[in-house]
Amino acid sequence: MSVTALWPTPVHTGLLSEDDLTRLTPDPALLAGLLPEHHRARDLAWSSRIETWDEGFHAALRHGTGEWFALVVLGARVRERSGSEASGALVLHDPRAGAANVALPGLPWGRPITVPTITGTLVLVPGWLAWQIAPVHADEQRTVLTANTP
Repeated sequence: MSVTALWPTPVHTGLLSEDDLTRLTPDPALLAGLLPEHHRARDLAWSSRIETWDEGFHAALRHGTGEWFALVVLGARVRERSGSEASGALVLHDPRAGAANVALPGLPWGRPITVPTITGTLVLVPGWLAWQIAPVHADEQRTVLTANTP
């Protein structure tokens, strides 16, 4: 898996292989072993659940409940795009007062980050970051694993 750090705050995104997804779906406890090598979250206990996001689904601002939050897209039914890439996307926000007024991205955190939710997407972020799900377009669906550490 290739991992990209998007900001000074440790936001990691990657794309899991089909083999990883096949093993993870029936056994979410395998998530820790799929996280970036040497990441301290690999040694923590994770609680997880699998969600289905059908057309029209969206989530207003949420927060993780622990030190780390992870999201893995186990499957995505996506129609051919008609101009909007935001359908079902994960949007990360800095919840601190004034963060939206920061002139330079990344200082202290940055502007919202939108991560498309395609099959295999892995997102690992600190639990304090706020996130939301953009509305899922008609005839689309995502199956995702969401997980938190204590």
